[in-house]
Formats: sequence, structure tokens, C-alpha cells
Amino acid sequence: MSAATVSYVLSGRQDQRISAETRERIAQAVTELGYVQNQIARQLRLRRTKRICVLLPQIGIPFADNIAQDVEAAVRQRGYTSVVVVGRSYDMCRQLVLDVEAGLADGIVAEVEQFSAHQISELFEPVARAQKAALLLHPTMEPDTFSTVRQARLPAFKAMLERLHESGRRSFAYIRHGQSDDAHRSETLQSFLSSKGLAAAPVVTGAETRDSAVDAALILLTREQRPDALLVQSDFSAVAIIQALHRRGIRVPEDVAIAGSGNAEEGRHCFPQLTTIGPRRPSLATAVDHLLDEIEGKTDGRAQTFEIPWSVIARESA
Repeated sequence: MSAATVSYVLSGRQDQRISAETRERIAQAVTELGYVQNQIARQLRLRRTKRICVLLPQIGIPFADNIAQDVEAAVRQRGYTSVVVVGRSYDMCRQLVLDVEAGLADGIVAEVEQFSAHQISELFEPVARAQKAALLLHPTMEPDTFSTVRQARLPAFKAMLERLHESGRRSFAYIRHGQSDDAHRSETLQSFLSSKGLAAAPVVTGAETRDSAVDAALILLTREQRPDALLVQSDFSAVAIIQALHRRGIRVPEDVAIAGSGNAEEGRHCFPQLTTIGPRRPSLATAVDHLLDEIEGKTDGRAQTFEIPWSVIARESA
């Protein structure tokens, strides 16, 4: 039996000229010898790692965890694995991108909402230089060198404003993230209020952590013009605010309506249940399949945009 025949069988390839008996003898020998393929040598030969890097600004929140789970499920179907790395600052992300260029992975899926289009172009230049594939998650960026996934948040945000207004709310406030793009929600809010003849809303940062969001909400609710509708750019923070207000005897939604963002599972289990905007259940499978096709040379190389629609999920808090 030749070494070429053994190598051919171990690689998983099919050839009718190799009998079932020969394959069985090879499998038995592998078991008896405890043979394990050298994956590093195989990767060097193929010039592929069969690995996708998933770059997230944080983990432990439903939005990020769903991204990681979606990517892992999609790449496993194609015989790849994924590795999750965390980086929020430009410098941290830059180092991770350089690691991908150096061979950490065949491609990268990155949540880059916190960066401008110019920063993203500079940040991922090494990936483009290495002719590696990337899929970027950003609310407003147009595809250029790399394909993008856009969460269609703004129409749902506008629908939420209409819902609050129709329910009689007239004094709005918004707690947003301080370190990421809010996808034009602040401007949309002010434009909406102006169209209804209402006063401009205070917009403050703090939604990125529960503690800072609660502090911001309590300050807003001590204002002379106390808001009766509070929008929060995070479901986790919105739930924390509801709990903090309950302890202080402030009723939700009777005294103030609370609306979150993201459709996190936690919002279904708090009291009152959180009204929010978000995807019913996003899937990155199609976009990730496109990324893998690009890695394997099965596409025409043109960048594409993949949209994930958001809607109002109406519950009890607003």
C-alpha cells in the first residue's frame, strides 16, 4: 500500500479505485497506532487555517453572544472553526487585525459600530493588503472593499417614537451609548419632536453600563421638565432602570414609559416586561456563507450588503 494512497484516504477524498477493504485497513491501522494528523503542517500546505476570527467590542451581552453563536454555527457547517477576540479601542482592534493578516485566521467577522468609515478603512487596510476576506457589522457603512451587515434599526426607532407619541407621551429623553455610533437616532428623535411641535429631548450618554444608565435616568427624572418617555440604547440598561425606578416608587409605564433597544431575552423576564426594538431573531448565516465563499474563491469578489430588519416588540413598559 503506497503512502499516496494512505494520504488520499486520510484527507477524506473519495476515489472508486480505492476499495472499501483498503480504506478499512487504513482506518484500523490509524486506530492501532493512535495516529493524529498534523493540522499545522496541513494548514501550511493548504495556506489556510480553516478558522474565522470574530472581533467584538465586548462579550456577555445578548447582541454580541448571538453574533458569536451565529458565526460558529455557520462556519461549522463548512468545516471551519471560529475564535472570538475582544477589542473596543482602535489600538486593540488594530493589533487583532494585524494578527489576522499574519495568519491567525482566513477571514474576519467584526462588529465595528464604534468606528467611523474613515477609521474602518485604515483599521482593515492590512486585511485588504493580505487579500483576506472580512465581513463588517456597522449600522450605516456602505460596502466598498468588504461586505457589510447592517442592522436596519432606524425604521424601528421611528415606529417606537410614533407609538410613544400616540400613547400620549409628550416629554422625551434619550440615553445613548457614549462610545459608539447611534445610527442617527439622536437626530431622528429631535426631528420627530420638532415635527410634532414638541420640545427638543435631552440626549445623554451612559447606556453602555447598567450603573451609568441608572445614574443618567435618575438625573433626567429630577429635571423640572420631567420626561414621560425614556428611550435607552440598551435593553440591559433599560431593565436596570426599570428596577431602580420601582425601588424609588416611580411607576413604569404610568409615570414614565421605558423603551429599550436590542430585544434581549432579559427584557421578557423583567417586570413590567420591556418594550423594545430589535430583530426577532437575527441570522448571519447567509452573510457568513458569502464570506466563506469569498475565502474559497467562489464569488466574483464584489462586496455585498446584508440587511437584518428590526421592528417594535411591544410589551408592558411603553
